[in-house]
Amino acid sequence: MSIGASLQNLFQGKREKALGVSERLMLQYSAKGDEASLAALFDLHNNKLFYFLKVLSDSTVAEDICQRTWIKVIENSHLFKSGDNFQAWLFTIGRRTLIDELRKSAKLEYNNDAVELFSSGELTKHAQSTIEEDVAKGLEKDVFKACIQQLPYKQKEALSLQLEGFGLREIAAICSAEKETVKTRIRYAKDSLKTMLEKL
Repeated sequence: MSIGASLQNLFQGKREKALGVSERLMLQYSAKGDEASLAALFDLHNNKLFYFLKVLSDSTVAEDICQRTWIKVIENSHLFKSGDNFQAWLFTIGRRTLIDELRKSAKLEYNNDAVELFSSGELTKHAQSTIEEDVAKGLEKDVFKACIQQLPYKQKEALSLQLEGFGLREIAAICSAEKETVKTRIRYAKDSLKTMLEKL
């Protein structure tokens, strides 16, 4: 074996060791159709995907989109490449599927150029009654979630992804947006949440 081939094998081995559990499972499923690997991926990621989609829609829609997302994972498993982040790939598929569904049902006009932002007063006024209703019903623990629900769609999306543990670069890739745009959306989202929570 040549020195070049030895080095290539060495670097290839290091790259494979650097892969996370999910990435290895996905590559195994993609290469061999190993259903146990797919089941393990589902167990690891489905709850996070469902919560992300639920924040952006509702339980019924989120459940439907989750199922469709996993079907697309199965159908497109050959597109997953070594070095990709599985969870980011999964959330990208889920996000696109959700946006397609919301557009189809005319529940969302998604404009890629704008950061959809209500004025702070309008946002707080709109959210306040919902939050007060939740608190009156004894749902204090859900106040934060209720506030997030009132954010403009793109802010809610970016903040939810950050809360799921994605970095700015990954969020930008998932949302097909510039990194600075994502930072701005998250900053607006946090400022709006702070204003809402301070008024409680």
